Amino acid sequence: MSEMMEAAASPRKTGFGQSAESVIAISLLGVCAAAGLAAFLSSGGDQSVTRTAASEAATFELSTAQNGEALQSEEQAVLAEWQRRLDGEFSQHEQSKLQQQQLATLQEQSAALAMAQAAAEAAARAAEAAETRAKNAEKERQQAIAAARQKEAPAKASPIGGVSTKEDVKPAVVSRRAASIDWDSCARPQYPDESVRLGQQGTVTMEFSLDATGVVQDGRIIETSGTRRLDYRALSALSKCKFEPELVNGKAVESLTQLRFTWKLTR
Repeated sequence: MSEMMEAAASPRKTGFGQSAESVIAISLLGVCAAAGLAAFLSSGGDQSVTRTAASEAATFELSTAQNGEALQSEEQAVLAEWQRRLDGEFSQHEQSKLQQQQLATLQEQSAALAMAQAAAEAAARAAEAAETRAKNAEKERQQAIAAARQKEAPAKASPIGGVSTKEDVKPAVVSRRAASIDWDSCARPQYPDESVRLGQQGTVTMEFSLDATGVVQDGRIIETSGTRRLDYRALSALSKCKFEPELVNGKAVESLTQLRFTWKLTR
């Protein structure tokens, strides 16, 4: 009987052992499943956080880039404005400098013109004064010549005792010889090279004032040849010549004499 009870108890023990093993296996499986789920959940959360962080980083970078572009655009606008102002200031400075230079040039030209005008006026006054002196000297010479001629003429007979005679007083005969140039005393005028080149010709009439020895005291142009160069070349050359003085009743006197000189080119 005891053997039967042992035999009956043995299968019961065996079934109980198998049931415990199953429970342990199921428990381990549950633990593994829970661990896997936890790992899965943990992994999924990290990825979500990572994605969120990456998204936020990308958004920050985009915002930073946009802000950088906006800042760069503003800097460029400010630089462009400063450049425009500088260009304007330089342009105004250059224009002002150019105006100052033009003003200085105008002032120099005005000063030069004023100096030239003053010199021309001074020359005109000097020429007028010289002409006046020449006219006065000529007038004095004419008066002196007239006085000398009057002295040479014989005085008319005056009545004796206030009673006039019936005899007619005949005027004295006055002999006169005009002054003449001595061509052997000087060189003839030389033709100016410029007048030869230009083919200038003509006859000039001059008047010379002579003293009693025939020396030229002064000379002037009476009638031009048409070329001042020829006129004054002849006047300068002939003023150095010696003249035979004018004779009145055989006596040399001061006089005026005219002389014509012809400039003619030989072909």
